[in-house]
Order: sequence, then structure tokens, then C-alpha cells
Amino acid sequence: MSESELAVIKPEALKTYIWLQCFDGSIQQVEQEVAMFCPMISREIVKNGTGSSKNHAIVLPERVNPASLSLILDYCRFHQVQGRSNKERKSFDEKFVRIDTEKLCKLASAALGLQLRPLVDLTCGALARIIGGKTPDEVRDIFHLPDDLTEEEKLEPLKNVNADPTIRLLNRLYAKKRKVLQERQKLKDVQTQEEQKDERSLDELLCFINGDGDSRGGKAAKNKRKNKRRKDQAKNPAKANSEPVNKEGASCVVPRKADSGNVSGLPCRRPDLQGDIDPFDDAELDDGLDPAMREEIDREVADFAMKLNLVWPERMRLDQDQRMESHVGAR
Repeated sequence: MSESELAVIKPEALKTYIWLQCFDGSIQQVEQEVAMFCPMISREIVKNGTGSSKNHAIVLPERVNPASLSLILDYCRFHQVQGRSNKERKSFDEKFVRIDTEKLCKLASAALGLQLRPLVDLTCGALARIIGGKTPDEVRDIFHLPDDLTEEEKLEPLKNVNADPTIRLLNRLYAKKRKVLQERQKLKDVQTQEEQKDERSLDELLCFINGDGDSRGGKAAKNKRKNKRRKDQAKNPAKANSEPVNKEGASCVVPRKADSGNVSGLPCRRPDLQGDIDPFDDAELDDGLDPAMREEIDREVADFAMKLNLVWPERMRLDQDQRMESHVGAR
């Protein structure tokens, strides 16, 4: 081929192309000298001889998508040209990373997959400037990260390898916040315990106040004592009709109104059996009396109890006056 014919041929026709396949299956034809700027692609071409055809395209890592690959090829086309000044390269790099945060993160990941170290340093430096001086919550908002940390985990002390005074002060602040959080949690637990409602019924509360414990157990024990007393009365009727003896050994009687000169007594209730059995209950005591006579006796007892209730306060007042007079006379 003569020199005149070579001059007519376009420079693009003299370039060598290779084929690159992304993880999604798309295939792109790229200039070999541009793609060789990436160490990973260069190794595949030299060692394995792939990329020469569409059927033997170089398979790129999963993190390299078509959009990121297009940006990486633009970066390689500019930097693979010889003779550019550092000022030009720096100006290009500053404009190159002025993209949104999501694309910048994907570009840094793709550059790492292709082992393009200069682009990895450039994109990571841009990300570091973005999050510089931001709080953890602000960083989560920038990168759209979920907040899966608890309050205690957020206040964990930071590692201070270089003895940075800023980190030391921050850890002190975190310690104070942790203390406040613990006190708040203790107060919340106390309030929760105080707000717990007593779901016991009225009968259970009364049994608890009377010292019977569980209402069901108290009722069962009371019924058991009643049944036992009825059986004893059935076996020993003479003993059941006898007068009970108090702790001092004396008979405990309630006087009745004298009838034809005879004074009879009725056994009083023992303190330890109060509430268990009524001594005037006809269903439990069978004394063989005529119903009319029993009714009359009950009426007399009721009248006596009423008179006793009326006279008792007056007697208490008289006794108190007598004690006061004796006390004054002794002086």
C-alpha cells in the first residue's frame, strides 16, 4: 500500500478494538489501548487472549455496570494520552467527580473491580470530602442508609488510637448521655410497675386483708371446717350441746331474760371461730326445741342485745368520769 493510500485511510480504522461484556449481558466494543489502561482488562488480554471477538468477550466483574463502564472509559481516554500537564489532569479530575453521590459510589466500586487504583483514590477522596464533618445521622441521610442502631449502640465509646482530644471529649459526652439514658430507663421501669393494675376480685382482696391468702383456698378451708364440725356434732350430740370453755377455763355465756326464776345461758362465739359458724343458725344446731319456743328465745336474745348496745356507751362514759375523778383526787 502506497503512502498516498495510507493518507486516505482514517485513523479510527487503524485502531484495534476488543469486546467487553458486563454482568447484565450487554457487550461493548472498546479501543484496546484505552481498555489496556485498566490492569484487570490488560491481564485478561495478555494472559488469556480473550476479547478479540464478540464470542470471546472479556467478562467484567458484577459491580461494573454499563453506566459506570462508560465513565471509566472516559477517564482512561483522557489519562492515557501522553503529554498532558498536571494542571490539566487535576482540572479534569475535579470536574469528573462532580456527580451525585449514588453514581459516585457505584463508580468507586467499579474502579475497584477493574483495579484502576488512580480512579479509586480519586472517587474515595471525593466521598471523604462529602462526609467530612457530618454526624452519623447526616451520613445516613446522604447515603440513604437505614438506622438500625439502638440508642446504647450509638453512644458506645469511640476508639482513640492517636489520643485525639476531640475524640476524648466526644467519649465523655457519650458517657454522660449513656448515664442519662440509664436513669431514664430506670424511671420508666418504676412507672411501669406502679401502673400495673391489681386484677384480683373483691373477695380475693378481702381474704388477703384478713390473712386467709388465696380466696379459693380460704373458702375451701372454711367449708372443710364446717363439714368437720357438723360430723363431730352428729357423732357427739351431748358434747355439741355443752357450753364451750374459754381460754381461762370459765364458761362463756350470754345471759337471757329470766323466765320463772331460772337464768339460762347461751354459748358465745369463740374468737377463732368468728365468721365460720353462727351459733344461732338452726340449720347447724338441732337442740330439739319447739319452733315457737325457739322463735321466742331468739326474740328475747335480740331484745337483750339491743338493750346492751344502748346501755354500753353510757357505762363507758361513767367509767371514764370515775377514773378522771379518782385521778384528780389522788393529786
